[in-house]
Amino acid sequence: MHRTQLLVPGSDLMAAPATPASRHRSKSRRLRSSDPAVRAMTDFLRDPPLTTVEDCDLDTAMDEMFRLGVRAFLVVRDLAVVGLITAEDIRQSRRSSVSRVAEIMTSAADMPAIDWLTLREAKVRDLLEIFEGANVHHLVVLETESTQRATVRGLVHRSRVERRLLPNDYSNP
Repeated sequence: MHRTQLLVPGSDLMAAPATPASRHRSKSRRLRSSDPAVRAMTDFLRDPPLTTVEDCDLDTAMDEMFRLGVRAFLVVRDLAVVGLITAEDIRQSRRSSVSRVAEIMTSAADMPAIDWLTLREAKVRDLLEIFEGANVHHLVVLETESTQRATVRGLVHRSRVERRLLPNDYSNP
């Protein structure tokens, strides 16, 4: 059985460390539940993803998330995405003896994901329903190139969608 390989767009992602200039700030544009879902996505073709590696120490990963103002990193190995680590994962792990990202990350096979073509047809209300129904906080956006390769095109953050949503619009997705 072959597994789909998830690739990170671009070839220089591992070469340069993340800097404050590459922070993923929440866009100031407000959202309506009827807006196209792509407006809620961090598109990695415009904003390169922030990444870490499997053997990164959890305290270092959390410090970098705090410094950059983000709550999640893609975990990569040789430009292939192998998982996702969130600040919440790290906070919850503090009760145990784990110390490395690889020990608590969500593996690529288990990451909540949505296909790029599906996202392009969806509305923000559809994302809210997915977040609520699946009880997830991040959706990885996958762009399928073939049966064996997919590119991680972007990431949708539940908290950013909720923050950007116009008042009184969230209760009626």
